Amino acid sequence: MRKKLGLLGMVFAALLLVAGCGQQLKQENEQLKGQISTLTEENNNLKNQVATIQKEVEDLKNQVTSLTAERDAAKKELEARAKKPAAKTPAKAPAKKKRK
Repeated sequence: MRKKLGLLGMVFAALLLVAGCGQQLKQENEQLKGQISTLTEENNNLKNQVATIQKEVEDLKNQVTSLTAERDAAKKELEARAKKPAAKTPAKAPAKKKRK
């Protein structure tokens, strides 16, 4: 009988110990839940920022492509103009002076 009471007492003590720790675990659990929600919100904000930056990068790539095409066209035009012989305008013959 004593063994049963001793065992029952130990079980009861263990339950009290777990119940006391249970409150601390609940508080820690609530804190962790709050941290999770904060981190989830920050993660979503960062994902939105990444998407915005990726869009800006694509826009800038398109702009670079467009400007490169314009530069190449301008180079070709310049080269074409340089290759064309300049239209020669007839030089005026020096006027002859009349003798008196």
